[in-house]
Amino acid sequence: MLSAENLGEIRAGGERILELARRDPGRAVPQYPGWVMVDLIEHLGSIHARTTLICRELPAERPSAPRPPEGADVHGWCESNLEEMLSALGEADPDTPVWGFWPESTMGLWERRMVIETGVHQWDAEQAFGDPGALTDLVALSGLNEFETMWLPRLVELPVLEVKAVDLGRSWMFSSGSPLRTVSGTASDLYLRLMSRPSPVELPLQWATAVDALEPPPKK
Repeated sequence: MLSAENLGEIRAGGERILELARRDPGRAVPQYPGWVMVDLIEHLGSIHARTTLICRELPAERPSAPRPPEGADVHGWCESNLEEMLSALGEADPDTPVWGFWPESTMGLWERRMVIETGVHQWDAEQAFGDPGALTDLVALSGLNEFETMWLPRLVELPVLEVKAVDLGRSWMFSSGSPLRTVSGTASDLYLRLMSRPSPVELPLQWATAVDALEPPPKK
């Protein structure tokens, strides 16, 4: 079975996003120009549905992410997908090998990805309402631990960057070669900046350009 703490984090984040989307489904999402809240929850519901499929079918190749049926209540569809995914993750063996974005992918890495995915999109939803809080320590730490295998391979070759989370007493070294640059901040601020979100952390120019060029998810 997977971690109750992680599953609780995913549930809290998912329910918060759905709450905000019900409040104003047509509110613009600044992180994704052209999106409104219903687009954000449709995207997240699709990711959650794919994760459920991965839990249950253990595919060796990348599966397509399901979309809501024509005319479906997107809020209800997303809420159902969240519950089904939490149930599937709760029954999964974290050591089971399965397709994923990482070398030697396992179900445990998918659990971590959903902590991050849901937590960051909670921040996006709260930003849409003008009140984004910090990422939780669990979301930020999971994201920083994952960054080297999930995102670094998608970036151009970059100089070494040392990232220091002053609140957690942890550091990470990203990329290879020289020269060495160091940035410090809270784990939340560091990960938000690496995910091209507003943050007081200032990345070196090459790094800032590279992370800001990462493609956003498709709207449909």
